[in-house]
Amino acid sequence: MNNYDEVIKNFNLWYHDLKDLHKFEQKRKEFLEYHSKNGVTRVQIEPTNRCNYNCIMCPIDELEKEKVKYDMSFDDFKIIVDKLPSSVTNICLSGLGEPFLNKDYIQMAKYAKEKGFYVEVYNNGSLFDSSIIPYIDEVNFSVDSPDDKLLLEIRKGVSIDKLFDNIKKAVKEKEKHYFHVNINFTANYKNYQNIRKLYDLANILKIDKLHIQATSNNYAIDSVKYQHFKEFVDKNNLIDWEHIVNSYCKDDSFSLTIWYPRKMQGFCSWGFSNIYVTKNCDIIQCCQKVTKPLVFGNLKQSNFNDIYNSKEMCRFREKHIRQVNIPLCEECPN
Repeated sequence: MNNYDEVIKNFNLWYHDLKDLHKFEQKRKEFLEYHSKNGVTRVQIEPTNRCNYNCIMCPIDELEKEKVKYDMSFDDFKIIVDKLPSSVTNICLSGLGEPFLNKDYIQMAKYAKEKGFYVEVYNNGSLFDSSIIPYIDEVNFSVDSPDDKLLLEIRKGVSIDKLFDNIKKAVKEKEKHYFHVNINFTANYKNYQNIRKLYDLANILKIDKLHIQATSNNYAIDSVKYQHFKEFVDKNNLIDWEHIVNSYCKDDSFSLTIWYPRKMQGFCSWGFSNIYVTKNCDIIQCCQKVTKPLVFGNLKQSNFNDIYNSKEMCRFREKHIRQVNIPLCEECPN
């Protein structure tokens, strides 16, 4: 469903209205109150940290030398889900790796759905299995360019035909099941210029939503790859977000959400209403910087609320509220 007016309103908010310091502080206060008052509402669980692609923005290869790439077991998944507080409504079944590589993935989705959760799936489109559809509420496919050559450059290993065939297959399943089919687009200084072509493709595919976010540097800060990729990410300031917004039309059949690069500490739901759990059951700071994260506790060893209310997590949230520098957050584009 088209949401043109909302897109324009949000763009004006983040790029114009919040330049006013008073409006900025008021909005930040509202944001933090909203994400604090109801406790944790969404938990992202990492089924695996293995992947069959080698995307330019993904730090997954940093795990190779440490030989710590493996899948979450179904038993561990059940431990996590069963320990979640009653405030949680959404479970995102995706993380650093390609989730369909986990042999128990569909069983995990089924377990979460039968527990009454809204289930989100993010995948690269290579291994999508439509038998998961009865157990999910939305599936998100990563498409970072409508141009084949650029898509292959960004997502090394992608099978373009298989990707779009699986998107079409998912859309076709909407005739039998109620769920949403979305596309996730990670913008960089190269691929944003073809955005209207991507919008046209989204219309043809008949997806429900297109989500756009900026490319981030998730390599460990002390790594060589971090310094190399920093040159690429620093060019995010070349992205013309106004062009991206103005290319969206009222005639487009899908809704559009854009997570603008804000560099505004204090506008982050991670650690508040949004929690990330790794494949070995650790609760960490967020979905960024997952190869060398801040670990607050392990759900196989502790209860969820004990970790969430620990001194370490409370201190982490307090730093966001007070806008105190957090080194791990410095390179986040959000």
